Amino acid sequence: MKKLIFLAGLLTLSFGLFSCEKESVPGEEIMGTWYMPQPLNRHTAGRSVNDVGGHSLSAWNYSQIVTTNSDQDLIDRMAEAKGAIKLSGAVNEDIKYMHGWVDNNSGQAGVSLSNYNWYQFDKMPNDPMISAYMDNFSHQYVDSVVVIWNDSTGSYDTLYNQHYFTDYLGVYYEDGQYIEINDEFDFSFDGKELKIPTQTFTIDDGQTLDFGGTLTYATIFVPANTPTEVFSQGGETSWDYGTWSITIEDGGRWVETYTWEDPYGSDGWNNTFIDSTVAEWEVSGDTIFVTYRFIDVWFSGNDFFGAGQGTWLYQIAYTFEKSGDNLTLTNEWKLCDGDPYCLEWHEWEFGLDPGSLEEIKYVWTLEFNKSPPTRSKEFRGPFRTVIGKFPPYSLMK
Repeated sequence: MKKLIFLAGLLTLSFGLFSCEKESVPGEEIMGTWYMPQPLNRHTAGRSVNDVGGHSLSAWNYSQIVTTNSDQDLIDRMAEAKGAIKLSGAVNEDIKYMHGWVDNNSGQAGVSLSNYNWYQFDKMPNDPMISAYMDNFSHQYVDSVVVIWNDSTGSYDTLYNQHYFTDYLGVYYEDGQYIEINDEFDFSFDGKELKIPTQTFTIDDGQTLDFGGTLTYATIFVPANTPTEVFSQGGETSWDYGTWSITIEDGGRWVETYTWEDPYGSDGWNNTFIDSTVAEWEVSGDTIFVTYRFIDVWFSGNDFFGAGQGTWLYQIAYTFEKSGDNLTLTNEWKLCDGDPYCLEWHEWEFGLDPGSLEEIKYVWTLEFNKSPPTRSKEFRGPFRTVIGKFPPYSLMK
């Protein structure tokens, strides 16, 4: 009888211990500290460490994904275009990069040109920097009335027969000299191909410059009904520009920490910069919702600082995948979200057939690991070196 009582008591105690076990917390498996290197890309190139650290880690390394309902050749503004716009005479160079747009309803078009890729700031050329812009609508303001505020009289002055040109071509040299041409350029652009009949301009010193040629966008093939990456910020360069870590704590606290170290000298001392952002998190299924709270403030007059409209929220939803010591967070944002006008505009931008663009979205993929990365380094790449060659310009004689 005593044995039965003892066994019953033991079973009761065991049941009580099991029932008192801590219940599973949603997202418990991803709690802890996770580390991610911050690779440099065109958003972080040239910025100070304060600029980089002052933003959420989700601000970089995104991809642009499009889906069409038929096979398409989408124009690629990131790649070198086919053909060339040639300069000859006072300057002998080829222009290979353009960024243009066209409104199919009005026929208005504008194009910017350069001899370097805007999207790869770390690969600046050693040749003179060339930039140009032209459109087919601003010339309507030539010889029009211009109204200018006159500080000395405290009133508006009305001027007539003012010649105002928005088209320009500029050539800038390392020693600060430059050539600039402001005129109306003859050109045609259909959204994919730019044609400039050769035009001759006279420089101030009597030299001439010929300007003309044909450029056609490179393209990316997009198969029907297949989400296709057409642009990515990730992995553009290999320079390390600091590291991010996230600490996912029990109780819904999310802490992002940005760390950057600058070697101070040969003695091994470092200058260390750390910036943190605190948010809140919760999990539903395979999605983690991170909510940032920002205090809205406003200024009145020159000195008074006052409270604004209180706190506003910004929430990012990441699907997450954990594999051992690796954690991947993925966020997607649909740009047009079914808006037909938005889709139509991007069809013009990408050179797609009308009615063929089904979806355009941005995808952020952030990869973390449990192991802290090696010490970061200050970015001293070619971007700063090349920019330093171009002092304030002086007119070439």
